[in-house]
Amino acid sequence: MPLEYFTNKDKFLPANLLPKALYELAVARGADAQKLLVGTGIFLQDFENDSQVSCNQLLTLIANAQTLSQGQDLGFQFGRTLIDLLPDDIQDVLSSAKDFHHCLKLMALLKPQLYPFMSSFNHIDEDTLYLQFFDPIGLGKQQRFIQEASCAALVSLSKLCTGRRLKFSFSFPFARPKYMYEYEESLGTRLEFQAPTLMVKIAHNDTQITCKDANPKLHSYALKQVKTQYKVRYSLLEQVRLILRKAPQTTLPDAAALFDMSPASLKRLLKEHSTSFQQLHDELRRQEAMYYLQIQKLKNEQTASKMRFTDVNNFRKAVKRWTGLTPNKLRSF
Repeated sequence: MPLEYFTNKDKFLPANLLPKALYELAVARGADAQKLLVGTGIFLQDFENDSQVSCNQLLTLIANAQTLSQGQDLGFQFGRTLIDLLPDDIQDVLSSAKDFHHCLKLMALLKPQLYPFMSSFNHIDEDTLYLQFFDPIGLGKQQRFIQEASCAALVSLSKLCTGRRLKFSFSFPFARPKYMYEYEESLGTRLEFQAPTLMVKIAHNDTQITCKDANPKLHSYALKQVKTQYKVRYSLLEQVRLILRKAPQTTLPDAAALFDMSPASLKRLLKEHSTSFQQLHDELRRQEAMYYLQIQKLKNEQTASKMRFTDVNNFRKAVKRWTGLTPNKLRSF
């Protein structure tokens, strides 16, 4: 049976949730109400009925909102509203969970239906949980906005679950912005920039903080109800990443066969998501290098061996190509 997936053109996002919230937020920030919807294929009446929109439509709305709104914190403001927009049954599941780590696992399960704009691959050691974030739909020029919104939503999620603002550390893959006040106001002061990818760190002890409304019986009941209503779905990019994680040697024709499509069709679809099969493969290798160098702090020779390089110089060049940093610089992050 072919693998199932959704693309950035598929309409499944309720127009009366994320799109409506962003529209109202932008209007409150001075955006022209009529110009906001230009080119989106979204109409005002869609906000009041059961209409659904695609990820691409919402990304176009984001682009318009950024252009027309005043201020530099629209992404953070949007992110803060995301948790409040969660349906009541989802909020019940999260707030009654055992601890914050459990909340993160639940959000990963439900994310494609609620907020399919950012996915993560998690690492954990004795002291720290690392969340390495990825683009699941081809964000293009709206990637930074979504990164800001996602990080603000993560902080809001910690407040919903634990009743407090946990001590996150954020590393962003771009230069230090001029509007630092908005970053510190929304995310705190543990901020780094010019990183090879978006990564969030939090002390393992903090992830084990008990949720303020933890209730095993209520949680079990609410989770059962949610599982019957929300089907786990993955985007095309997430499915390809899962394939490559399980079998890194997979080729483009091999992957295409799993989707029951031709290699040319898969190549075209990936291009429509602003990526390629080779880029996704390189991303996997980059993630592997970052885990060994940045998290485990292994030496170059050890990492090269684990990543099946026979020449350390070739390994150094590959890491530089994947991350923009030398292994030594990456290890210092």
